[in-house]
Amino acid sequence: MKRILILLAILSMTISATENFLGVKYNSVSEKNEVYSIDPSTGKSTLLVDFAFPSGYWQPSASFLDSYNGNLYMKDSNGDLVQFNPLDNSVTFIDVVDTDFQSVFQTPWIGKDLIFKNAASETQVGDADNGITISNSSEDTEIKDSEGKTIIKTTAEGETHIGENSLVTVETDGVQLLYATNASEEQININIKKGTDLLIDGVSVAGSLSTNATNIATNTTSIATNTTDIATNKTSIATNTTDIATNKTSIATNTTDIATNKTSIATNTTNIAANTAEIATYTDSIASNTTAVAALGSDLSTFKASANSQMNYMKSDYSSGIASAVAMSQFNLAQDGFSIGVGRGSYNDENETAFGLGYGGEFKNGTLFKLQASKSGDASGVGLTISF
Repeated sequence: MKRILILLAILSMTISATENFLGVKYNSVSEKNEVYSIDPSTGKSTLLVDFAFPSGYWQPSASFLDSYNGNLYMKDSNGDLVQFNPLDNSVTFIDVVDTDFQSVFQTPWIGKDLIFKNAASETQVGDADNGITISNSSEDTEIKDSEGKTIIKTTAEGETHIGENSLVTVETDGVQLLYATNASEEQININIKKGTDLLIDGVSVAGSLSTNATNIATNTTSIATNTTDIATNKTSIATNTTDIATNKTSIATNTTDIATNKTSIATNTTNIAANTAEIATYTDSIASNTTAVAALGSDLSTFKASANSQMNYMKSDYSSGIASAVAMSQFNLAQDGFSIGVGRGSYNDENETAFGLGYGGEFKNGTLFKLQASKSGDASGVGLTISF
């Protein structure tokens, strides 16, 4: 791995090297020598730095360019060297101990064959046994080791693969995806080894999963309890249904009795009118008629009390019905999966509890549906919703 990193560093330095020429001339005004960068495509020159040789003169024929490091070495007439580094335009004066050298030469670069094109027109860095290969096709840009295994690959789709069995990352629709594949390019799991943790925004994923597992266990217990309660409520609802049916029959009977009493009251009213006429006509019969009227008055009071009782019962019954409707509207069942709802309603001092059960899902063609049913007292309802 260290060898690969060294080769990549050498390649980086080679690629980043300047392609311009360097030119040196003397400025008689400033009395300094100047180093220029010359663009070979346009011939335009740009001043990089100016300096003065210690002796005031230099030997161009004895100067040379270090093609390995990219430095320009200019020999001063006193035998010393002046080094120019084009990467930072720095000038360094080098004192040569023996100044009698007529010229100084750069030794050949032993790594000149380190980067070359192989038979497949791929860039080869290093030898065949220890180097890496860089290929750049219309589809992929790939770096391989000496065994031909992929180290890093970038596809035409913008995917970056790391390793032979890849760790892949790619930006899609503004989201950076990260996943792993095997040698068959099938997606496989990514396992965070024990001893490390995966954090999202500083929060431990493992800790969150543990918390969720505890919450799920708690919810499972609660669901079991709710199931038992629902069964109990179902029995109570069945009992209430029977009682409601009985009450309905009683109400029908009372309605008939009220109609009969109403007829009787009308008849009695007629009779009272006739009796009044008779009282006026027959003074002798007043006493007996008064007794009869008193008896009728008692019957009327009894009927009135009975009618009031029935009306109060009817008020309680319809108030209970309205409270049931309110309770059934107080919960909203989920759009997906099974859900249970409980509601509480109140009207005219009557309180009712409603229960609901729903199931939502999606057909194969993408159409959403939700089936729900609710029950409260004598009221019940079933509904189906389909969303296109």
